[in-house]
Amino acid sequence: MLSTGGFSSYHSLQVRAEHRFSRGWQLLNSFTWSKAMDNGAGSLENPFGNFPAPQDFYNRRADKGRSTYDQPFTNITSFVWDLPFGKSRKYLSTASAITDAFFGGWQVSGINNMLSGPTVTLIYSPAAAFVVSGITADFRGANNYRPNVLGDPKVPDGQRTVSNYLDRTRLALPTASSPSPFGNAGRNIVRADSLYQFDCSLAKHFIFTERVRLQLRGEAFNLLNKTNLRPPDRNFNNASFGTVSAANDARQLQIGLKLCF
Repeated sequence: MLSTGGFSSYHSLQVRAEHRFSRGWQLLNSFTWSKAMDNGAGSLENPFGNFPAPQDFYNRRADKGRSTYDQPFTNITSFVWDLPFGKSRKYLSTASAITDAFFGGWQVSGINNMLSGPTVTLIYSPAAAFVVSGITADFRGANNYRPNVLGDPKVPDGQRTVSNYLDRTRLALPTASSPSPFGNAGRNIVRADSLYQFDCSLAKHFIFTERVRLQLRGEAFNLLNKTNLRPPDRNFNNASFGTVSAANDARQLQIGLKLCF
C-alpha cells in the first residue's frame, strides 16, 4: 500500500551565557545541541542529494533519517570591547580634542562560529532499465536513487583528503539481478566537515553634535582565513565521486563609513 504520510521530529537543548564586564567588555556565548529527523525534505532543501521525493514511494520507512538542516552542535561566541582610550575612558581621559579624535572612541567586536557540517545523501544515476518513473525534476517528485552501503562510506580521519573523502569500495550499485533499483543507503548518512569561522570589526566613532556622528568601520570575515571545505561529490556514477572541489569563502576585508544624523 502506498503511504504518503510525512514524519518530522526536532529536539534541542540551548545554553546561553552573557556577562557585562566593567570598562566596556561584553561577552555572550550560546551553545545549542539539537537533532532533527524526517522522511522527506522540502522542495528547496536538496543541496546535497536530499531530494523531496522518497527513493521508493512504497517504502517511506526507508527514508526516515537525519534532516537536511540537522546540525547537532552550534556554538556562537560574540564580544564587544570599547577600547579604554579617550574622553570618559580609563586612559587619555583628559586628552585634547585632536588626540581624542585619533585615539578615542574605538570599539572592537567579533563573533566566532563553530557549527557541525551539513548532511549529505549518497545517490547514483540508474541505467534506463532501472528507472521506475518518468519524472526527472526533483521538485515534481523524481525518485532519489541511493546505492548499497557495505561499510562506513567516509574515509577515516588521518587518511581523508580532498581527493579521497568517500571510500568507493564501501558502496555498490544495485545490479540487474537485484530485486529493485533501490539501495540500502539511508538519507543523509554522511556528514561533511564542520565550519569554524571568526569574524571581527574595528569601529571608530566621531561625534560632532548630539545628533550628528560619523562611524568609520573596518570588517574582516573569516579573519584567520580558515579553509572550510564544502561537501564532496555524492553521485557514485561520477568520476569525481568523493572529491571535495569547493570551499566556503576565504578571508574578506571591507571598509565603510556611516553618517548618523
